[in-house]
Amino acid sequence: MCTVVVAVQPGAPWPVVFLGLRDESPDRPWDEPGAWWPELGDRVTGVHDRAAGGAWLATARGPSRASVVLNRHETPDPPSGGWTTRGTLPLRAAADGLLPDGPQTTRTFNLLTADPGGAVHSVWDGAVTRTARLAPGVHLLTHAAPDDRSVPRVDRWLPRFRDVTPPSGPLPTAAGGEGSWTPWLDLLRESSALPTDDDDALVRADLVDGHLFHSLSLSTVAVSVDAVAHRHVRLDGAPSVAEAIERR
Repeated sequence: MCTVVVAVQPGAPWPVVFLGLRDESPDRPWDEPGAWWPELGDRVTGVHDRAAGGAWLATARGPSRASVVLNRHETPDPPSGGWTTRGTLPLRAAADGLLPDGPQTTRTFNLLTADPGGAVHSVWDGAVTRTARLAPGVHLLTHAAPDDRSVPRVDRWLPRFRDVTPPSGPLPTAAGGEGSWTPWLDLLRESSALPTDDDDALVRADLVDGHLFHSLSLSTVAVSVDAVAHRHVRLDGAPSVAEAIERR
């Protein structure tokens, strides 16, 4: 399932940066980042899920916020009115700073929400909703708790990401090279040499409840007081992760 690497750097010009790998069914249609929600205006953009209308990842300007949702594995009973899409969560968090609270009508999730003051991790496990601020430093998020070393890819790659210097700002355009993102992107390229069904893989393919999920896209996000920068790279159809990043 999805993977997010986030660095919380209080006092830095860009206090929060993160890299997100989106895992989704190849048959589920989606659109690259844009202002797909007219009711929210052009200050809110995101990766648009055509099937349910929400966003896997959303950003907003004025004030600067970014939010991304990851699936969990619990299977609670559906609510009486049926499920609502998890894709509304990043939109609400980015647009208005609204974090989930109390019982939810969505399937279970982890939600990362970033602003210039830091990053918050919200969890709905089917029983309770909990929200906690992430400590300064580098964290790796998956379907489990933050930095859960019982998840093989966290155990393998979290120490590696913590051993290198995190990005200090936005990923440049292709013409500008990779800037401060090179150490993180080097680790991503290294990890992509693993088979996609390897438990340690970051770029992966998983069979979950009979449904196949692939890593379809990569997002890099940087949040400052005055701006939020989101650069998006499609991985589906690319010969390799390295080539996808190079031709972004």
